[in-house]
Amino acid sequence: MDRNPYTALVLLLLLLPLGGGAQELPQDYFRPPMEGNIALSATFAEFRTNHFHAGIDMRTGGATGRPVYAVADGYVACVRISPWGGGKMLYINHPNGYQSVYMHLDRFAPELAKRVLAEQYGQRAYAIVKEFPEGLVRVRKGQLVAYSGNSGSSGGPHLHFELRRNGLTINPLRFGLPYTDNIKPTLRGLRIYPTDSQPIDALKADAVTVAGPFHLGIYATDAAEGSTLKNGVDRVEVYLDGNLFFRYTTECFPLDSSRLVNALIDHPLFLRTRQPYLLTRALPGAEGPWIPFRQGDGIVRLQPGSTHRIEIKVFDIKNNCASKSLAVTAAPSPTPAAADPVDGTPVKHDAEATLRTPLYTVVLPPHTLYADDRIAATLASAPDAALPTLDIAPLLNPLPPDKWYTLSLRAESPRPDKTVIVRISDSKQYAYSTQHTDGTYTAQVRDFGRFSLALDTIPPTVRPQNFTESKPLKSNALRIKIGDNLSGVDTYHCYLNGSWILAEYDGKSATLSIDAAHALQPGRNTLRVEVADACRNRTTVQWTLLKPTK
Repeated sequence: MDRNPYTALVLLLLLLPLGGGAQELPQDYFRPPMEGNIALSATFAEFRTNHFHAGIDMRTGGATGRPVYAVADGYVACVRISPWGGGKMLYINHPNGYQSVYMHLDRFAPELAKRVLAEQYGQRAYAIVKEFPEGLVRVRKGQLVAYSGNSGSSGGPHLHFELRRNGLTINPLRFGLPYTDNIKPTLRGLRIYPTDSQPIDALKADAVTVAGPFHLGIYATDAAEGSTLKNGVDRVEVYLDGNLFFRYTTECFPLDSSRLVNALIDHPLFLRTRQPYLLTRALPGAEGPWIPFRQGDGIVRLQPGSTHRIEIKVFDIKNNCASKSLAVTAAPSPTPAAADPVDGTPVKHDAEATLRTPLYTVVLPPHTLYADDRIAATLASAPDAALPTLDIAPLLNPLPPDKWYTLSLRAESPRPDKTVIVRISDSKQYAYSTQHTDGTYTAQVRDFGRFSLALDTIPPTVRPQNFTESKPLKSNALRIKIGDNLSGVDTYHCYLNGSWILAEYDGKSATLSIDAAHALQPGRNTLRVEVADACRNRTTVQWTLLKPTK
């Protein structure tokens, strides 16, 4: 993504003639995707690990199967199905240029479900992406299109709903959908970050003294009638002596900019506490329409001996407001200690960088980092070790990378076809898809940390959950647990009486589910399951199933 300073303006202009303000968005065009009052378990653009929340999460009473309706006339543009992420997803294009998106679905409406099932059998795959030509599957406003569920990486039954246009995802609550919120947000944390000393917890203070320049961190949540208690707020404003110093809003963001959340919050603190403190300070590679105003670099610089008033205001979508006022007295900057020399290779955030030795190569594309930094790449094992271990870390800004980058490790492995690059964290190994050429192993990674090579020679595991070999079935819905020790399940195929049958894979529970009601024959049946991991280790298991005869 281009990080030119004018990017934010250009992205907002893409909304025209609808404009960049909520009052200019169509207010009567869309209806809610479900009946009843909108109750949220997550608001738009909440801070998550490595991403902004791209829509709103609508509560479904802890149950699946609630009817989901088209929010306006249009046509089905795409269906995506994945064991992870959004699970079963539906995309509808509308004549006014918007696209509505529905995720974590349980199933599609009958006519659409037939088309999806035919595509899955045509591809012999559960996970598919099926695009539809314009006008083939038309829908009317209020037409049943799906049922809510818990598919993909969902943490519980709900409907994730988005409205998109021109590469932006836009807060659905800004389109006049009926939503009640008479509860003001809660300011849960206020931190002052002096440049040359430790952060100050200022939430309960009326006055503080700060030595030298500083920036602010704000942690706030919102609640509404029927919603959960710690949703994200709509916007944050900071005033210095009555003048606007900083303003953050959640009106929209580009879909390809979601990881920039890592640069807007105190990321190390978030990893420890799950509390996202929004920071006023600027990083050059993290600009966007979510920061419509910031004085300079977001650092407060006050004249020593002077006292100033800082006011924090946090708002929800209905303009309910919580505020906090604080007197700040500026003390002289502390005498800076002699700076320790910083090791590592200097890297510009907006230029490609390559770190190379005979044992490793790291290639960082432009905008992998959010600011200029120094990258340390250190071999943690002996140079002559069979499988090297490499530590990669930015030294000045300990933030995850924004872009995928290329990592290559060179080693003599006894089984090159079974060797993968792994990241080691808390004694666990996370494998990446790895290419091998003449003793060099290469992967695209999107983390910093400790990397090594690992052998995966163990085939996947396959275990029946609700049936037993040669015993009468108690259900026509068959469940099979599958798993892999390292490189991960890559493919899975099930055959009932010799014919391929669809098996839905739920990544959360690592379970294959087969609806075999129409395929089981009275008496003896054979079920064969074939599972392979990313290193092509394979497991094939076959059972005899007995369907009771009436």
